[in-house]
Amino acid sequence: MKEEHLIERLRMNGYKITPQRQEILKAILSCSVPQSAEEIHQKVTVKHPNISLDTVYRNLNVLLSIDLICKFNYKEGKSSYEINKGNSHHHHLVCLKCGAAEPVDFCPLKYFDQKKFLKEKDFEIKEHRFEIYGYCADCKNN
Repeated sequence: MKEEHLIERLRMNGYKITPQRQEILKAILSCSVPQSAEEIHQKVTVKHPNISLDTVYRNLNVLLSIDLICKFNYKEGKSSYEINKGNSHHHHLVCLKCGAAEPVDFCPLKYFDQKKFLKEKDFEIKEHRFEIYGYCADCKNN
């Protein structure tokens, strides 16, 4: 997703386009894996040294509220954020040592007889998450 498209979605939802907000979007877009608020803050402070971590969190909550980004809870209990790619359904490989998360295009629910199971349980799925935990190449070799 392009930065211009994200900015337009912010405008359409009534939000101002501040330099800090733009830089937060750029920081999220610059990385292909989910990042923590602290990692995003570190990138943003290069151009905006006075921006606080609280401001980054407030802006992340705005972006979450209009579905521009997704939030994942791993990395030692910390949340990580990435651009919401809409129909790009994926899961993650998560390193237990460094917290790195790699996207995986595999979904186990594809092989699951949902209709039968959900009918038996009288349950409606709205969303799901699937993460595989282990060690990345760098961490398993060190």
